[in-house]
Amino acid sequence: MKKSFYALALLLIVVGACKTTQTNNPANLAKWYEKAVTTSMYPPAETPDSNLIAITKSNPNLTWKTINGEDYVLMVSWKSSAGFYPDSGLYNTSKWQVWVTASPELKQRFKKEHPKDTALRIKQLLGLPPTGKYTVFVEFWVRPQDLFRPCPDKEITDTMCNLCFTAKDSLDTDYIKWVNQTRIDRYYTCGLYNQYPWTQLGYTYDWNPANKSHIGLCEFVIDANKNVYVNKIYTTTEYLNTP
Repeated sequence: MKKSFYALALLLIVVGACKTTQTNNPANLAKWYEKAVTTSMYPPAETPDSNLIAITKSNPNLTWKTINGEDYVLMVSWKSSAGFYPDSGLYNTSKWQVWVTASPELKQRFKKEHPKDTALRIKQLLGLPPTGKYTVFVEFWVRPQDLFRPCPDKEITDTMCNLCFTAKDSLDTDYIKWVNQTRIDRYYTCGLYNQYPWTQLGYTYDWNPANKSHIGLCEFVIDANKNVYVNKIYTTTEYLNTP
């Protein structure tokens, strides 16, 4: 009887271990990620999120700072290297745009979830490929006017993105070109893990199959040639463990 009990217990452990391994095996990760990219290409009408973060001083969930008499909001980006940035202080984005989320939304999400595989969960939440190598979080102080929401409706002070260009945005031919070029860059680059599930709706695509809505974090872009201030650079573990 005792032998049968231990045999059953061992079998359950092995089965459980196999199930866990199969869940996050490379084939499943590729399948989930490919579905995310494909779904993002043609967002259905019911997918806009009406609870996007509004970048306004009245929003109590944001962190603000006055620098040289101007208001700056704290944003953060997960990077593969900190080599491009000073440890702190003034930084010009030059010809590059920087995709960011509002601080501290990611930390708040992790306090609720407590995931076991931290790196994979961040990649899922931010809509990044599972093979990506990201090691540091860089915090930026950014003027609101230097940010835009990466969707046809680029306003950052409201809580929802439109699926189509507004009358105002339709007059901005440069922005329309940017959106269409970004669609090409995100969806049609050769190689699955060179593609990204860009929702076009102001939030990241969370490709974790357990999240049925697939709504991730609110995303923004710091435009090119903007002066920002690096607040601090953290390792991934340091960032998630800071208040």
